[in-house]
Amino acid sequence: MAILSDNGFPTFLFQCKTIDPAYVQPREIIDQPFIRKFAEALQTNNRLLVVKSRQMMASWIGCAYLIYRAATDGPGIHLIVSKEERSAKILIDRVRFLIDQHPDKEWAESVRCYSGTVAFPELGSRIISLPAAPYAVRGLSPQTVFWDEMAFTPNDEEIWAAIKPAVDSGGAFFGVSTPNGPSGVFARLVHSEEPGFTVFRIHYKDNPERDSQWETSARIGLSQSRWRCEYELSFEGGEGKVYDQFEETIHLLDQSYFPCRLPNGHLYRGIDFGYRHPAAVWAEYGENGVLTFFHCLVGDRLPLDQFVQEIRAVDAQYGISEKDFTFTAVDPAGAAKTDQGISPVEALLAAGFKLTWSQSSIAAGIEVVRMLLRDAGGNVRLKVDRRCGALIRGFQGYTWAPDGELPVKDGIHDHPMDALRYLAVNLHRAQHRLPDLTPLIQGLAPPPHCNPMITGIRLQASGFRK
Repeated sequence: MAILSDNGFPTFLFQCKTIDPAYVQPREIIDQPFIRKFAEALQTNNRLLVVKSRQMMASWIGCAYLIYRAATDGPGIHLIVSKEERSAKILIDRVRFLIDQHPDKEWAESVRCYSGTVAFPELGSRIISLPAAPYAVRGLSPQTVFWDEMAFTPNDEEIWAAIKPAVDSGGAFFGVSTPNGPSGVFARLVHSEEPGFTVFRIHYKDNPERDSQWETSARIGLSQSRWRCEYELSFEGGEGKVYDQFEETIHLLDQSYFPCRLPNGHLYRGIDFGYRHPAAVWAEYGENGVLTFFHCLVGDRLPLDQFVQEIRAVDAQYGISEKDFTFTAVDPAGAAKTDQGISPVEALLAAGFKLTWSQSSIAAGIEVVRMLLRDAGGNVRLKVDRRCGALIRGFQGYTWAPDGELPVKDGIHDHPMDALRYLAVNLHRAQHRLPDLTPLIQGLAPPPHCNPMITGIRLQASGFRK
């Protein structure tokens, strides 16, 4: 067993051989930088998400790591989860092939292979490969879980709920997939909505064998959108994106953003009302003309008073309060009274929020956001903190309806996008508003502490009067 345990997983990996359609004989895994970095990431991270281009050997390497874990980590179950039965068989066959081709023949011959299972009798460990089914995963308490093609697995929420207890109790987990849109467990975890996960990306250009000739051949038959998902690691929602200018490499910040550090920055919020999934976004506008979104909150069937509490909790997280905000832009429909006799706008005003809203067509608002993403001069004036997972998925999954007139109201991506749009539209209008406007909020005066003129930008509402 020394060949397995003395020098770590990378040493074991580069003794393995795989099947490559371009070669007649089994081919040794070449010690290339991207492969070594992947191997080291597997060994050093207990929760790893691997976002990959297609055909990067990630599944082979994942199978090799599961063998290494089973052979060195003591008794236990090491689980492969795949999208369907055929994939489960392919992966357990790869495990067998890697073992059969290993140079330590004595060790390889001691391993026992059964249908869907590879056993290590001397160690009391097993590798089991299962198709996607929540009932199949429950009760196994695996020490390692390798979830292949995670973004393409049906019932992913139920499967994750079945796997999560083993992960939370200290089991190792690594999920591998090409992106498949902005929804699902894989996209959510990659965009940092649960702590403790490390994201490792493998782009096709990391492989020196993927030259321009290979790229030309690989692009044949793929739309631009499908190419970006399959090879450029994009989580966009497919054709017809509303904000097709949004690019992670351009619009996402490399480091976490903390507000109130700009010399003349102004803080804003945007809020989209709704009981199912109300959404709020936080942003800071700097002298350089860049609007930076640093937090996004999406509620789940929260009444407004509870959502307000969550908003205040986010403020406290950043050490800010209402006095630090220039305004909060809201859905103009929120001025309508509810069955309780008070509108959401009135409720927020009573809670001390400095509010603004204005009637604007959805198309006009979208155009304002598109100009922030990239204007005619090529300037980028909108940035997003990578911690804003729901907002990022919104950019990637917010698509036009089939008639192309309005975006799809899917109840997931539209809420954070609406909150962002309200903020962008009202900021744009405030910057161009004449200075002698006085707010009239449907007969209500603003709260006593709320100065209509704040750093040169006036509060707005439907019904401004000169």
